[in-house]
Amino acid sequence: MNKMIKRSVDILEYAAGHLDGFRISDVMHDLSIPKSSAFDIIYTLINCEMLEIKNERLKTFALGPKTYDIGYQYIKDNNIIDIATPILKKLGDTLSKTVFMGKYDNDEVLYVFKYQPTTAILNHCSVNTRADLFCTALGKAMLAYRMEEFDFGKINFKKFTEKTILTIEDLKQNLEDVKKNGFAVDNREIKDYMLCISAPIFDVNGKTNYAISVSSLYEDVDIENTAKKVVEAANTITRKSKYLIK
Repeated sequence: MNKMIKRSVDILEYAAGHLDGFRISDVMHDLSIPKSSAFDIIYTLINCEMLEIKNERLKTFALGPKTYDIGYQYIKDNNIIDIATPILKKLGDTLSKTVFMGKYDNDEVLYVFKYQPTTAILNHCSVNTRADLFCTALGKAMLAYRMEEFDFGKINFKKFTEKTILTIEDLKQNLEDVKKNGFAVDNREIKDYMLCISAPIFDVNGKTNYAISVSSLYEDVDIENTAKKVVEAANTITRKSKYLIK
């Protein structure tokens, strides 16, 4: 590991154990970091809002607001997954299909949860993998409620199948249908044999940072009945987790 990065992590961990504040001399003594390096790292972390000046007169420092934001995000993600897990397992078992939860992350879908019942036969992606927004049911379920703020011009459309959406106009029309119906469908847009149905999870401000989906062979799904169950599950997760996903 790069020495500067290691020292930065050490200082942040030190700050976490000294919430009342610490001085540069404390870091020098307790962590054996030279004064010049300690000074440079601490003020770089201050510029990044990872640390802040706690008391100018005493020249003490403490954890900054960005560290609390990161910690809150970690707790939030894990808590919403905890809430969703029994609901998604029940959905997967009821439908005998693979279920996923995705997160909107840097204009992509990040898969954060997967459950595959023993009776499900489709297994096409894993947790911590990423996918495009424009051609996935999860992506469209979240993007439909972000249309006003999203820059459609930066989409790199790619043709996966004959059914892949390839223009902004077609995508926007599809997203309007998502809002009208309350769920999104990927009908063989990525794989010729696969159909996915997704519904959004809303936060207290009506934004969609998460969505859930069910994947199946396209000839083996009743879209209307499956969509109803997916929407019900998403609404249950929304109701139970709203206080977490501000």
